[in-house]
Amino acid sequence: MTSFLRAIDRVNDFLGAIAMAFLFVMIADMLYEVVSRRVFSAPTLWAYDIAYMLNGVGFLFAAGYTLRRNGHIRIDFLSTRLPRKNQDTINLFVYLFLVFPALICLIVGSFNGWLHAFLTGQLEPASSWKPVLWPLYAGILIGFVSLTLQAIAEFIRHWRAVRGLEPSPLEHADDVAA
Repeated sequence: MTSFLRAIDRVNDFLGAIAMAFLFVMIADMLYEVVSRRVFSAPTLWAYDIAYMLNGVGFLFAAGYTLRRNGHIRIDFLSTRLPRKNQDTINLFVYLFLVFPALICLIVGSFNGWLHAFLTGQLEPASSWKPVLWPLYAGILIGFVSLTLQAIAEFIRHWRAVRGLEPSPLEHADDVAA
């Protein structure tokens, strides 16, 4: 079981590293656009499209990475006052009844969007560059699937903590980030 959980963690670490690389590409993209536009009076058709696509996909690629490090914003001012086992139990219910249903809907929607764009060769209608959209939708789908896998791993960790098989993931979240 732990090798399965570590494999999911490695996938999300890899996608997190890709998301970090996307930041550097976006910076270079925007710098190129600014210099091209302001210095040479030759704006690009593609810079904005590249930036928003990398930003969207990078954001989702980093979602599982952030979940593993307990970095998502939580409104848990009440639950943090409870014993750790109760916090883990609450997390189990939140994952089961809120997170997983939402992620399933997002995966189905992003898969349908990707499939439609792939089969029809859909182009970005608001862009003069008109890039194909299926790679963007594929990145969105990969991001949601990896976030779901990480959510499953965290659910299993909370379940194991409730059963007393391992420490709570809430206790070592700071160690993971280090």
